[in-house]
Amino acid sequence: METRRLFLVMALLLLFISVEINTILAQGNGNGNGNGNGNGSGNGNGNGNGGGSGNGNNNGNGNGSGDGNNNGNAAEMAAAMANNAAAAAMAITMGMAAAAAMATTMGMAAAAAMATTMEWQRKREWQRGNGNGNGNGSGSGNGNGNGNGNGNGNGNGGVAMAMGSKGKKQKRPPHDAATTNYDVLSPLPNSGQERAFCKARGKCHYTTLTCPAQCPQRKPKKNKKSKGCFVDCSSKCEVTCKWRRPKCNGYGALCYDPRFVGGDGVMFYFHGAKGSDFAIISDENLHINAHFIGTRPQGRTRDFTWVQALSVMFDTHTLVLAAKKVSHWDNSVDALIVKWNGESIDIPTDGEAEWRVNDGEREVVIERTDDVNTIRVTVSGLVEMDMRVTPIGEVENKVHNYQLPSNDAFAHLETQFRFLDLSDHVEGVLGKTYMPGYVSPVKKGVPMPMMGGEDKYQTPSLYSPACKLCRFRRTSGSGSVAVA
Repeated sequence: METRRLFLVMALLLLFISVEINTILAQGNGNGNGNGNGNGSGNGNGNGNGGGSGNGNNNGNGNGSGDGNNNGNAAEMAAAMANNAAAAAMAITMGMAAAAAMATTMGMAAAAAMATTMEWQRKREWQRGNGNGNGNGSGSGNGNGNGNGNGNGNGNGGVAMAMGSKGKKQKRPPHDAATTNYDVLSPLPNSGQERAFCKARGKCHYTTLTCPAQCPQRKPKKNKKSKGCFVDCSSKCEVTCKWRRPKCNGYGALCYDPRFVGGDGVMFYFHGAKGSDFAIISDENLHINAHFIGTRPQGRTRDFTWVQALSVMFDTHTLVLAAKKVSHWDNSVDALIVKWNGESIDIPTDGEAEWRVNDGEREVVIERTDDVNTIRVTVSGLVEMDMRVTPIGEVENKVHNYQLPSNDAFAHLETQFRFLDLSDHVEGVLGKTYMPGYVSPVKKGVPMPMMGGEDKYQTPSLYSPACKLCRFRRTSGSGSVAVA
């Protein structure tokens, strides 16, 4: 009788343990390391246990959503194996006699029910997705083990194992450049101040910015006398009044013979060679070449040079911006050449005074910021350029002793770049100065700090993105373009 009582107590204890294991295993086990979010209808904070159809058991802080199971790391598989091992050990300890007594006490129906329950548990354990690290189950639930992530789904992870993911950096959409990612709203009725609705992510998201009264328009018609309103939807979240012309002392400037101001703020000269082309910027999705013109007076060891043309290459497109060769300069005559994929285009001088094209992926806008010879170029998501065509004047010629011929004004470009999406590995005469941690090699404290690298950045032509350190690879060409 005492033996039967002992067996009865042990059988009830085993039944209780079985029910507890069933409850725990019925929960969605997402044993993610880090701040992963378990898939379940509860919160997985700490070791986040809880009832319901699926609570993420995260070792971290996260929220579980849906009925899915978070597929964290191999800890779930280890737990299942431990449960099986414990059950096997219990069966061995109790022995066949205990099992027989339990069958007698509980009846064959109860024993059969327990066996069915244990078999269901065993199958459920191995049907859960056991992801390693940051993995996505082949069901609709995502399990981010090591790191921050959301596991929202209505399904269990795939059978046996989840698929791993290395968390590659997502490429931002081409129109997601924070500074210019906005919609233009109707101006204020009384003052005419223009407004912009910011769409950029961050603190300026869904904020309406209004241009100051001092510069109510983004594109004033009389640029020489009026500053334009500059809308910045980045973390600055501000509007400011600025001249819409290149600043030769500002960051990203390329002016004079040629003098650069790098992304690090350091000024330097790069002489190149007349008649040659050099990569100014070369990155994964943008490449800009410059064509140098110049002269070498008798007795000099190097050329005097200026940038006469730029070739902006991105996607499958080529935009050429160049100064015409003119014998005598006239401020009222436009000396600007613009070509889009090999075809000449005219920039209107009235109305909006702009030309634009959109290929569905990216928009290009060229707008006049003065009646002639001054423009702003925007390639959405990549670059903005303020540019003007200017000659070498008589005074400048004499001061620097250029000894220019009387039949050539040496019209050239002055440009200021604002780059919107450069990688950390950008190259080019100017591009490398935007690398994180870049330290300029030029000599400090001298009137003309020189930057070398002609051999590294020289290209075969204005339209070629090939040089020793160039990074841009075009998918298909768009032909060469004459700029003379």
